[in-house]
Amino acid sequence: MKISKRVWGLVALVLVALVFMLWLADLLHFDKIAPGTVSPTAEPVQGREYVVREQAFPQELPVLAQVMSRTLTQVSSQVPGRVTRVYVEAGSRVRPGTPLVALSAEEFQARLRQARAGVSQAAAQLKQISADYRRYRRLLKEGAVSPREFEAMEARYRSAQSSLAQTQAQVQEAATLEHYTVVRAPQEGVVAERRAAVGDLAQPGQTLLTLYNPQNIQVEGEVNDEYRSRLTPGMQVGLTVPAAEYSGTVALAEIFPISTTASRTFKVRTERLAAPGLIPGMFARLTIPLGETRGLLIPKAAVRRVGQLTMVQVLEDGRPSSRLVQLGRELDGQVEVLAGLQPGDRLLIP
Repeated sequence: MKISKRVWGLVALVLVALVFMLWLADLLHFDKIAPGTVSPTAEPVQGREYVVREQAFPQELPVLAQVMSRTLTQVSSQVPGRVTRVYVEAGSRVRPGTPLVALSAEEFQARLRQARAGVSQAAAQLKQISADYRRYRRLLKEGAVSPREFEAMEARYRSAQSSLAQTQAQVQEAATLEHYTVVRAPQEGVVAERRAAVGDLAQPGQTLLTLYNPQNIQVEGEVNDEYRSRLTPGMQVGLTVPAAEYSGTVALAEIFPISTTASRTFKVRTERLAAPGLIPGMFARLTIPLGETRGLLIPKAAVRRVGQLTMVQVLEDGRPSSRLVQLGRELDGQVEVLAGLQPGDRLLIP
């Protein structure tokens, strides 16, 4: 049977298409060198090796705390009045007697003027009655007046004396009230908060300002109940206040005997600190020593940070590989490893 040229053309076209598809699928190789059997040369490892070992180091308990003032004084007025002037702002340093707030004094000034006028009138009346009293006493000796008449004059004299003393007391009271219209600092300190503004109506006992003494600062923290038996008054603890860039040691002055029911913690307070940079309310951290413990420490230079991840280079079969680790606190150029390494692991330190 004779095949036509058209059929042969279709067969050739199909074969060409099939070869092209096999080449695209990388099933046909032309002029490629077959892979050899020579192992690649390993790049030399650069850096020094460090063998991870278990070590003994101090065990410490971090405690969240805050800076507080032992003498947080709330300043209030003793008389009612409208605030007419505020002399200080938050952060102002004041000395004892420094004016802080002025209240309206017109009412007390009017009362003082009235009391002083009453004193002048009572003094003039007493002066006149005193002259009559001396004359009656002389006449009594001469028998010119009866004892009953002298007793009446003496009663008028005593009443005038009492009236003068009463008006003088009213002057003193009015002067004191006028003095109270200027609220002054009871002690040296720094204005922590200003609540009064011009135009406010102040009432007796209402807090206008709050003062604290920067030389009388303490730090207060809360410790879990399970550590109560390991704390004693007077023990030295570490103190860090990041906002003030402050760090040092301080003694525990108070250990509260009562625990908080909700958190099962108890409060501790340090001794007084004379650090002007510490402000009440600042975040602080106490570090309480609890003896020694054992764990893994590695040099800080071995740690590599990638974003929020901490990694080290571990040598396995002579080749470095990255491994995630969980780190703890830092100690003298070393860092504690909580997870990710085992004793005997070899690290590569660049």
